Amino acid sequence: MDTDSSINSGELHPEDTFTITSLETLKVFSDPLRQQIIEALMDGAKTVKQIASLLDVIPTKLYYHINLMEEHGLIVVTDTRIVSGIIEKHYGLRARNFNIRHTLLTPGGKDSANPGFDAIMDATINRAQNEIRRAVQSGVINTAPDAPTHRKVSMGRGRSYLTPAQAEEFYARLHALVDEFEAQSAPPEAHDDAPLYILSYVMYPLTKPADD
Repeated sequence: MDTDSSINSGELHPEDTFTITSLETLKVFSDPLRQQIIEALMDGAKTVKQIASLLDVIPTKLYYHINLMEEHGLIVVTDTRIVSGIIEKHYGLRARNFNIRHTLLTPGGKDSANPGFDAIMDATINRAQNEIRRAVQSGVINTAPDAPTHRKVSMGRGRSYLTPAQAEEFYARLHALVDEFEAQSAPPEAHDDAPLYILSYVMYPLTKPADD
């Protein structure tokens, strides 16, 4: 008796870009665990069990988050199968890229709260901190002075006065470097021998030009 059958196996391709337009969706998107789920789906649709295995958590911890992400349109069901009498769903990303409507990151006034900006900053900074801590604890990152370069974490802080033209040029080079970094990603069949690397950076002005 065949215990594996398909209910809906239509292949769904992610959109190029999805724009987050509400604070509620931004908060769902910004949660550190949900960011990990999004990252786990970057290279293709997966079941909750497959995602849980990648994140090293129990599947029951993910169902609430998966349902919330689907409700807000961040992920979609790409395939539904019946396996041994149990419905098994594959989830994929709604889009390859997620944009945030700029008004969600803009405060209403000098002293007003900005929950959208706070949410995305918490997710970015806290996520990087937690990922680095876990990698150090598990031995993925080697903190020894003589550790091989590919096992180290690289962190630093620069400071420079730049003209608007210099800043524009440097931003362009920085974005091009990130594009180059992502374009080098090894094919899926080589992932066992090619660890996942994360590139995080932040560049921002602290003062305004006199003519601004």
